[in-house]
Amino acid sequence: MFTDESPTKPTLQHTVSRAQPVIDSLSLILGPIVDSNDHSDNPAMSLLHNQTISQDIMCRLRLATSGSGTDDLCRWLYDTFQSNIADLQLVVISYIPTLAGVYLSRCISSKETFSGFEAVFLTVYSHEMVIRGAEPCIIRIPNNIRIPGSAESGKTNGKGKATATEPDSIEAMVSPALEPCNTVRATKRGLIVSVALDLYYNNISLMPVCSKIEFCEFCIIWAGQGKLAGAERLDEEEDNAQEEEEENAEEKEEDVDKKKEHKQKNDRCNQVPLAWELFQSVLRILGHCLLGPTNSKELKEKALKAAKCLHARALRDFDSKAMLASRSLVRLGDMIEEPIPELQPSEITADPSELEALRASIFSK
Repeated sequence: MFTDESPTKPTLQHTVSRAQPVIDSLSLILGPIVDSNDHSDNPAMSLLHNQTISQDIMCRLRLATSGSGTDDLCRWLYDTFQSNIADLQLVVISYIPTLAGVYLSRCISSKETFSGFEAVFLTVYSHEMVIRGAEPCIIRIPNNIRIPGSAESGKTNGKGKATATEPDSIEAMVSPALEPCNTVRATKRGLIVSVALDLYYNNISLMPVCSKIEFCEFCIIWAGQGKLAGAERLDEEEDNAQEEEEENAEEKEEDVDKKKEHKQKNDRCNQVPLAWELFQSVLRILGHCLLGPTNSKELKEKALKAAKCLHARALRDFDSKAMLASRSLVRLGDMIEEPIPELQPSEITADPSELEALRASIFSK
């Protein structure tokens, strides 16, 4: 009776015993962690869904001093993912949206190096490279646009040559084969971050809602429709001065307009580069947030807003693939938002002659 349960108990106890010291080391960074983790059978999963600790870590990752080589929190994320404890790796994966959002936004506005962020991305990249085995990620799409009659094999044309047959499915490469990377170069930055986002998408059903909302907010920032909280505080004085000029000096309207145009040009220059491999990873996550099973209305609203902002960004960039993909997602989101009209009984009308003709055709068979 106990033979089936006994092998699993030592494994679970061994996992918990390995995970507990890692979780305890987090208290050295965040301070004393007083929570139900001490009484949980699986402290790692409790840590994953602890909203208070999650918000604290997200706020620390957004600090202006975060991401450096001496950042203790980035070091903890790196060591925790390297521990190869699956539940603790999920904890690290849940912060990939914040890591990616802060890292990509700062890379375009600062010349500093963010070796702390990059170390986490590189260890995730190496993990995925081993799992994929140097093979590209390929999916098969059903070929629903087949030419009638062309699928028949063995047919020949008038010259005696066999006609080409239409395939039943079309292969599409989602991600190329991964090559070893020891550093994050500007040309590889989009690919490395997209690999981390793909890992996040593969585990998205286990991710907490706050992490998904965080991702949607950063998508809006990447599209050029928002700013990081730190950037907003830095621009408060400039915005207040501009408001005073608009209210008190009508004769300076032309100067204000020029400043606005100059600010819009700077915002476009500071937009995060969204290569196609990064853009499609973003859309896959947004698609799950928008269309997946969830009871969070806030998540769906944020995801739809992010999809619309990214579509506007694709239009500005004249990126045809990004335009088509984002537009499709926006249309699906609008279809969900639109209520399905109920058919009133008074609207159902039937012509007696049509009913008689239909009845006659049924009984005549």
